[in-house]
Amino acid sequence: MGAPPSGTGSNKNLYTILAWALLPPIGSLIFLFVGKDDPDVKYNAAQAVVIHGGAFAVWILLRILTIIFLPIAFLLVIWDIVWFVIWVIGLILALQAGGKRVSFPVVGPMAQQYVPMVEGWAK
Repeated sequence: MGAPPSGTGSNKNLYTILAWALLPPIGSLIFLFVGKDDPDVKYNAAQAVVIHGGAFAVWILLRILTIIFLPIAFLLVIWDIVWFVIWVIGLILALQAGGKRVSFPVVGPMAQQYVPMVEGWAK
């Protein structure tokens, strides 16, 4: 029989999943600091902060524009759907990663340049 899984490995996997799943982008920020001793958890949380933070900023902008120009409210609904899809993809990738670094498609490479800066917040 193989060795039982270590507590650190299961926590690493759980932290990675929760960084993507729990109240984005606030949950991502929490796990950025909770997982600061593990570079993979810290990286995943930082990437989730960048991606969900960007999505949140777009949501706020659309919300303000919707208040000013009510006819564009459909854009806010479309963005809500897009953000939900981003959240689901991140959750699925985190589940498949098993605690390793998540490689997010399309926006991942764009977010990559900001991840080291966000990782630096949790020192």
